[in-house]
Amino acid sequence: MRRRIAFTLAMGALWACGDTATSATTSGGGDGRTAASSGTGDGDGGSGGDGAGAGQGATSVSSATSAESTTVGAPGAGGGAGGEAAGGGGAGSGGGGPTEPDIDTIPWETGEDVGFGVARKDTQNPQGESAFIGYAGYGIGPDAARAWVTELYRATLRDRGVRYVFAVRGPADPGYGGLEIGNSKIAASLGVTLTASTGFVLVLGHSSGSFVAHELLRQLEQGLDPGAVTADRVVYFNLDGGLGGLTQPAVDRLRRAYFVGALDPGTGTASPNRDDMVAGGSIYAAAGGYREIDAAGAGCAAGATWCVHMTPITTMPHDPNDGSEVDYLDFDGRPVAQAFIEAEALDAGL
Repeated sequence: MRRRIAFTLAMGALWACGDTATSATTSGGGDGRTAASSGTGDGDGGSGGDGAGAGQGATSVSSATSAESTTVGAPGAGGGAGGEAAGGGGAGSGGGGPTEPDIDTIPWETGEDVGFGVARKDTQNPQGESAFIGYAGYGIGPDAARAWVTELYRATLRDRGVRYVFAVRGPADPGYGGLEIGNSKIAASLGVTLTASTGFVLVLGHSSGSFVAHELLRQLEQGLDPGAVTADRVVYFNLDGGLGGLTQPAVDRLRRAYFVGALDPGTGTASPNRDDMVAGGSIYAAAGGYREIDAAGAGCAAGATWCVHMTPITTMPHDPNDGSEVDYLDFDGRPVAQAFIEAEALDAGL
């Protein structure tokens, strides 16, 4: 099933904390859509369906003068769907130690305790106690969000010591006016799962999923992390999203924050929210700043901004003229985008 992905997005305000009343206004670029909404905090329902990952190949990273640039090239030798990537799902450390289960054999936890739109998994990774939260964009369902997170785990998260992963479906509307995602449950889960051994909490928010991520960051700053277990541990990547709802106090308690746009220099085609990402990088320069994906090898047609928009998810979008949910689902021969994480790993302590 293919779905047109619409995305918002400018610097409108999205203000929410926990279950307090909120309002939001976002004005959109790209396809010209706008959204204005109000809500009553996040929801607590469940979500169903498990996604599965696929193998991936290699990517390359280059550095530019004004901003670090991640190059999206043709895929390397990709694994088959559900196959193990380098370093993924193997045996646990120690010759006589317990066998580490493959991530696909571990069921996703969902339901009221986990939070509406949220799926959670303890991978039992023996390499660390860190956590990852992936927020998908508008219109992206739970299966696709889980497939993306699973593929990232195989490609890079496992080897970085991530044990706990959260996959969050896209918001019901581009501006996240319904505030339906169970972020307060994610905050509560972090409070009991993070330990002194936790190195970091890595958060990715793609497109309208950035608004959902911003709600969590505000909640953590405004009281839903009473033990301060996430303070100076969260590393945030805003992937061609918006700035609405992101506040200076929330950013101040992060370890690092990066704002990622994409550009195909051969055609001059930019991702639809690149200007917002440049602005965010300027506003929060001290936290990390702007980074750019070089989409020259992604196969997008000239002027296909929504295809370029998907390059923070996949190195080669399926439709050269548009974006699609399948870009979250199918990574066979199309490596998951993760070079921007590699590029900042040292700076962010990942």
